[in-house]
Amino acid sequence: MRRREFFALAAAGGANLFLPAGSRLLADSILVSSNPLVVECNLQSLVSRYTPLEDFYVRNHFAIPPSAGAAALSLEGEVEKPAKLLPGDLSGLKPKQTGSVLECSGNGTGPQALASNGLWEGWALEDVLARARPTAQAAHLHFLGRDGFARSLPIAQAGSDAMLVTRLNGEPLTAEHGAPWRALFPGRYGMNSVKWLERIVFAAAPLPPETDEYRAMLSTPSGRPEYQALPGVLVKSVITYPALGVILHPGTVTVRGLAWSGSAKIAAVEVSTDNAKTWRVAALDRGTGYEWAMWHYTVKIPEPGVLNLASKALDVKGSEQPLERDPHRLDGYANNTIERVRFLIE
Repeated sequence: MRRREFFALAAAGGANLFLPAGSRLLADSILVSSNPLVVECNLQSLVSRYTPLEDFYVRNHFAIPPSAGAAALSLEGEVEKPAKLLPGDLSGLKPKQTGSVLECSGNGTGPQALASNGLWEGWALEDVLARARPTAQAAHLHFLGRDGFARSLPIAQAGSDAMLVTRLNGEPLTAEHGAPWRALFPGRYGMNSVKWLERIVFAAAPLPPETDEYRAMLSTPSGRPEYQALPGVLVKSVITYPALGVILHPGTVTVRGLAWSGSAKIAAVEVSTDNAKTWRVAALDRGTGYEWAMWHYTVKIPEPGVLNLASKALDVKGSEQPLERDPHRLDGYANNTIERVRFLIE
């Protein structure tokens, strides 16, 4: 499928899409919200491992902040050497590149997704943080973006995989993706990878939660919900071909899809053609690092009727997709239930 231009910036008197100058949405993108900008990626349209920059999903929380001239990143709080860094100040650090899926915690199942796979470039976050010489009291990091969004993470999660990113798929970050720099935490959901970074505060305690956003909510016998922190990215698979709604014909069809996990490499993807009663192992191309795997499986279709497809991913740590959602969950976050798709055979 070739991409075609879908939206341009609105003309005077038209609908204002609140896109930064030079931005465009394409035919394989699904506009969910214009302000804040939320755009899903149609995974059925992918033709290679990495999601093109113009098709990469967008999940903003507030309006895209205007350019503030020369970007500066403040390191402050429980540190011995507070710093205000410009991009040139980091030129002496060893550059870092990693392939990784980025997935919104609110992403559902299916190919119209708040998830994409990219090749990220920048520096190891731990190297950047070391510039400020954190004290022993620094147990948490507060990430504050110029748009007003903030997240807090234990400092232990800013290990060797975490990055300060300036480029995606060989190109400078665009405004909607957090230019000039953003955090990246491979293996964790996207809300932690704060865009338009302006300040990183080293602190003894985390930021207090202001709302129920980005927390798991579970029912309890008392009737009062219990809140828990969200896990890392859960193991998941998606069927990308045949496309939803396609009518198939007797013969064979090669089912294709993607699979990823935040905690370990994908060990296997299994495909069912009988409504998840039995499973067969698909061929797998795992990729590297935190990238998604690409898989395929050829199905024989003997006669007209209905084909009930499902896919299930398993990672090398033994995690696998569940058939059903935990009935105690009251929220919609971190949904990795098995996708089931029906196709008419004529």
